[in-house]
Amino acid sequence: MVVDASALQSNVMKGMVVALYFLPFIVAWLRGHHNKASIFLLNLFLGWTGIGWVVAFIWSASSVRARASVESSIPAASRSETADPYLNLEKLAELRERGHLTAEEFEAEKSKILDR
Repeated sequence: MVVDASALQSNVMKGMVVALYFLPFIVAWLRGHHNKASIFLLNLFLGWTGIGWVVAFIWSASSVRARASVESSIPAASRSETADPYLNLEKLAELRERGHLTAEEFEAEKSKILDR
């Protein structure tokens, strides 16, 4: 079996041209960009214009939104209660100063916070 070198070279060149054409999508995919499907469509349909390719490439290199962590799904109120008891004591003192809590309620809540 004889392999024609020029045919192999031609196929390699075609592969390189296709990879270069879809470079914006490849960059978006490797970076885990949240708009990689839109970048692919822009690259596919308007990449041949040159301007479309440049726009897709810039878009793929733009900042990537951080994925939501499990901590961000916890409501802020429950995070603050468990995070820092001193902040909770300050909030209680502020509520007592405003007259929203009586002295007895303040002491009961303060003891709950300090017992944690």
